[in-house]
Amino acid sequence: MTKKEQLSELYERYMNDFKDKEIVLGDGNVNTDLVLVGEAPGKDEVRLSKPFVGAAGKNLAQFIDILKIKREEIFITNVIKYRLSKVNPNTGKVINRPATREEIIAARDYLLQELLIIDPLYIVTLGNVPLKAVTGDYDISIGTVHGQVSDLYIGNKTYKLFPLYHPASIIYNRSLKEVYIDDIRKLSLLIRNEVQ
Repeated sequence: MTKKEQLSELYERYMNDFKDKEIVLGDGNVNTDLVLVGEAPGKDEVRLSKPFVGAAGKNLAQFIDILKIKREEIFITNVIKYRLSKVNPNTGKVINRPATREEIIAARDYLLQELLIIDPLYIVTLGNVPLKAVTGDYDISIGTVHGQVSDLYIGNKTYKLFPLYHPASIIYNRSLKEVYIDDIRKLSLLIRNEVQ
């Protein structure tokens, strides 16, 4: 079975298990060396059925520019593949909300299977939720491990894990922008050295 066929089967099971949700599946090159993992899609992602196309997607474009790659060359997915939302009591509008530990645990096996199918060299987590999901360590914090490469074991395979702050975090905390950019430059050097 091809990678695309395996993903189709996995996604079919996911959509069955979460059929009442606004689902956005992973997108990109299934034969890539680099997979980006975010938390969950937002309203723009749901509307366009594509991960990282909203405000965070603009910062992701900067990430891709620094790495000197095209979006089509990588695979982008989320831990939780449906929008996490709630109604803002002050405005009555539907807004995004953070994932619960239970939601992360419920989605983790699907994510690990997805990563095993794609089988990249590098797994780049964007924020705390993906970091916790891929490692299974719910006490780990992006603030202590961002920008550092480590081995990640999934099944009988070893990947290079490179945690980054979530692109949206620099929208809300401008002081992280320089750290985020420096970390992406570190990743770029790692990838270039791997290719040579």
